[in-house]
Amino acid sequence: MARRGATGLLVVLLVALALLAGAAPASAHATLVGSDPAEGEVLASAPAVVTFTFDEPVSLTADGVQVFDAEGESVDSESSARDEVVTTDLPAELADGTYVVTWRVVSSDGHPITGSLSFSVGSPSETVVPPRVDESEAGGKSDLGIAQALQYVGLLLAGGLVVFLCWLAGPGLPDRAQRAVAILLRAAVALALVSSLLCVPLAGAYQQGLPFKETLSRQALDLDLVLDDVVVLLLQAVGLGIALLLASRPGRRERVAATAGAALAVWSPALVGHTRAFEPVPLLVVTDLVHLTAGAIWLGGLAGLAIALPAVAARPRRVAELVAAFSTLGAAVLVLLVATGTLLAWRILGSWSGLVDTRYGQLLLVKIGIAALVVLLAAYNRFRLLPQVRSSGGHQHRLALAREVRTTTLAEAGLLATLLLVTGFLVNQSPREEAEAAAPAPSRVVTGLLGERKVLATLDPGTRGQNTLTIQLQDATGEPLEGYAAPEVSVSSDRVDLGLVPVVPTASGTYAADLVLPAPGTWQIQVSLREDEFVNPVTTLRMEVS
Repeated sequence: MARRGATGLLVVLLVALALLAGAAPASAHATLVGSDPAEGEVLASAPAVVTFTFDEPVSLTADGVQVFDAEGESVDSESSARDEVVTTDLPAELADGTYVVTWRVVSSDGHPITGSLSFSVGSPSETVVPPRVDESEAGGKSDLGIAQALQYVGLLLAGGLVVFLCWLAGPGLPDRAQRAVAILLRAAVALALVSSLLCVPLAGAYQQGLPFKETLSRQALDLDLVLDDVVVLLLQAVGLGIALLLASRPGRRERVAATAGAALAVWSPALVGHTRAFEPVPLLVVTDLVHLTAGAIWLGGLAGLAIALPAVAARPRRVAELVAAFSTLGAAVLVLLVATGTLLAWRILGSWSGLVDTRYGQLLLVKIGIAALVVLLAAYNRFRLLPQVRSSGGHQHRLALAREVRTTTLAEAGLLATLLLVTGFLVNQSPREEAEAAAPAPSRVVTGLLGERKVLATLDPGTRGQNTLTIQLQDATGEPLEGYAAPEVSVSSDRVDLGLVPVVPTASGTYAADLVLPAPGTWQIQVSLREDEFVNPVTTLRMEVS
């Protein structure tokens, strides 16, 4: 029996570890919405500062902004970040030519994002040497993901075992089983705290883009970037310390204090977290708390049952009491989990139709269906089988019923594993992925006349943010125009003037430029072509940006 219980416990832990490792929550990263100078802008005089504006507050990493001249040599600069704006101070005098500014910032969700900006003073340089930037990411993200998965396994297992010892096991649990649960609890606490400790430098190294060998460097331990991880570690150490000290004591006050400590530790990732991607934030926090609570109760509860049930297999009434206590608490938390999760999903999807029109919604419906089956099995155990175990007059009959109870409990565990598997797929789905795939944002295409010539402009994807502008000059028959210098192209709206945008030839009569459009609306693209000393036709094309 003990071997069977240990095998069941091992299966529960392996399933949880595998699923948690692949179930990192989806989040929204910051997006660059504007810069000054604009991408590719040619300035008459050197700017004093360069500014980047994002759609949410960002943090600046060490050497997060670097400036290079056309030869690829570094230019001295100083940078700072305040809310959504990053500002870089430039030297007093910059020589004419092209400059490249590379940036690396950390989103409010803790993920680093990178990019670059080029601008010119006086006139663009004939050649621009790509800057030499160390872009090593040596395993930072995967190492952090493994540490976080181990942290959650230990955290949820420890929290659930505290609840099992304090409120489910009762005084009738054999000493051998109690000792086994206590040993597993200490191991889970150690796993959670060691993994949480490792997450601090790993998170700093990942955000800074440092190689693994510099994980413990002072740069990786920048408190401005890893403060949340440090606070989570402290909350878990305090909460789990209290829980470990008081969980095995018989007094009610001690059990309440132990449970409160476990709750503080289990809830710490939600209580001290990064800015959420969707509103309202209170609903997201409450849903996170419910998810963590449910995960702890189910994982720790099943682990406790895997140890306890074999030890009391010959006492059917005790089996019934244990399973009844666990099923009642687990089903109640699961109902609350489904309710808050469904409400949050509707908030994220934006409409009830998204439940059937998107892969995210379809997986959510599967998750809700599995959760409903778990609730039905728990109710069957609680209200049908367990009363029969208690009222049965024959010992053999009670043993048979107890075996059926254990079988349905294992079925609950199997459904729970399936539920976690669906969740692992669900959190890696974009809530609007299929809606966007079904109706992708089209490239904007407009045409106009440039004297006797034609001009065709394409803006891809034609939405706020990074875009590629393609200009093709054509003769009267629609063939690409050759033999002329590159046209001058300027881009503006009623509120923003990006100025001249340098274009580079990509094919016969065709030119392209990368640019960032900071806002939706109507944008004017002015194209001029110098045919000779006296002829310089100009046309203005208008595009709608969403």
